[in-house]
Amino acid sequence: MAVRFVQVAETEKDEEGVQETVTPVVVNGQTVETRIYGRTVLHCDLDTDITEDVHSVEILVPTWVEEEYETGETNEDGSNAIGVRSTLKSERRTVDLGPDGLKALQKALQPFAAVSRPAEEPTSKKRGRPAKKAAATSPSAS
Repeated sequence: MAVRFVQVAETEKDEEGVQETVTPVVVNGQTVETRIYGRTVLHCDLDTDITEDVHSVEILVPTWVEEEYETGETNEDGSNAIGVRSTLKSERRTVDLGPDGLKALQKALQPFAAVSRPAEEPTSKKRGRPAKKAAATSPSAS
């Protein structure tokens, strides 16, 4: 996430989202604490001055990667021969964009989106323990 710490006046220290940072400074052998107040601000990755109406956008970026594979042949020592080939992979990325950056991305993708088809959502791995199954109950005979 594209965030930065922005210092604010001490008078704003009780406002929502404002954090205090204490820094010890040694002066003539004595430690003095300096207090700075600020908040983290989400900003556009393309223009860090843009902090209003910024959205995190997830994109898939197609990239060529080199991958090893078994060729089906064997080496002189009997081991499987390994080759290298270029393979197209999609890299999942996130970018934080202000209004202009988001419009530019949408405009650039428009010709591809127009001829695309819906894709399945990626499956997420469930974490934690599996749910316990309820014990089967059978009606009691009367």
